[in-house]
Amino acid sequence: MVESWVYKVSRRLLAYPMAWAWRRLNLQTIFIGVTGSAGKTTTKDLCQTVLSRFGSCISNSGTDNDRIHVAALVLRTRRQDRYCVVELSGGEPGAMDLRLRLSRPQIGVLTTIGRDHYSAFKSVEGIADEKAKLIRGLPSSGVAVLNIDDPLVKRIGEASRCRKVWVGWAQDATVRLTNVSSRWPAPLTLQVEYDGSSYTVVTGLHGEHQSLAVISTLGVAVAAGVDFEDAIAALANAVPAEGRMQVVAHEDGVVFVRDDWKSPHWSIDLPLRFIKNAEARRKIIVIGTVSDSSLGPSKRYPKIAQQARQVADQVLLVGTQAAKALDALNELRDETIRAFPEVRDAAEYLDTILQPGDIVLLKGTNLQDHLARLELNRHIDIGCWRMDCRLNDFCGHCSRLRQVVRS
Repeated sequence: MVESWVYKVSRRLLAYPMAWAWRRLNLQTIFIGVTGSAGKTTTKDLCQTVLSRFGSCISNSGTDNDRIHVAALVLRTRRQDRYCVVELSGGEPGAMDLRLRLSRPQIGVLTTIGRDHYSAFKSVEGIADEKAKLIRGLPSSGVAVLNIDDPLVKRIGEASRCRKVWVGWAQDATVRLTNVSSRWPAPLTLQVEYDGSSYTVVTGLHGEHQSLAVISTLGVAVAAGVDFEDAIAALANAVPAEGRMQVVAHEDGVVFVRDDWKSPHWSIDLPLRFIKNAEARRKIIVIGTVSDSSLGPSKRYPKIAQQARQVADQVLLVGTQAAKALDALNELRDETIRAFPEVRDAAEYLDTILQPGDIVLLKGTNLQDHLARLELNRHIDIGCWRMDCRLNDFCGHCSRLRQVVRS
């Protein structure tokens, strides 16, 4: 047992110097770093989908963006790999440093700056400074792909000396959005302008806010010098990352939209807008843990519930935090807004009301809520309904899902 532990620790520690050395020897592969407060994983996945059309391309698996996974990705890269797309997380001061030393991106993507991890940085400017390390660290021959519509991102880009590909709605964007449409069941479709021509971009995604990941990916295509029209064609095959506006349609006619990986308060408007525009028999929104808010639970959740009720027929608050809002919810005297301390209780309630043609948005934080069980419960006998397992894997991949696990 001790020998096994020592081996694992030694292997982990050796991964960093080995990855550092291998990256400096591997000059053939183009490394692309992706960071930002939102859209990292979707942008990374879309980049891999597009760039794979032009050569071998590897990337992180799922949300494996901590330093040991970055090191492992660098070590997996071979000279015959034309591209390597690295998702880079900066959840605390200094978090980006080792990741950047290991991966040394030649192309850097900065999507947006929000309030994620605000408690660790104490200011939005601190968050921006950490993520700016990706752009500052690019070589003079590198290319920065930047969201021109985000003032903090724009400021970071303007201070950079490398080549820049601006993406967004602004008139002087390199890849410019002119129209976005996402009205369920129709997919996300964009109108963009690039190099004096207009293009229609049809994707396999849903939600207007996913357009930032799409145009960031097209910006990477420009930075990498690949054919723009071929890049657009590749996006038709794009699928959402798990738990990020992921559509799951059931045979009984009920559709779940899983946006349950994380839920910072500043981003809550975006999926609600999708539900507002959706065409469905009934619209139901399930809200789990909402993070990075200046409001306490007793004020936060009633406010979000009322906001969601404006676009949905029913709103369900789920989890331990939701229970703290019960008194305030009772004062609303609105039976279409309900609170369930346990996910299992919410699942049992949904079983009694869901009908063909309903669309259900799951919006929460996977680590605290595991709201995926509400969708899985429609076709799997679930044994584990724990609210305190603290595992950050999605429940569908967990070996304990069908086991009866006591809290």
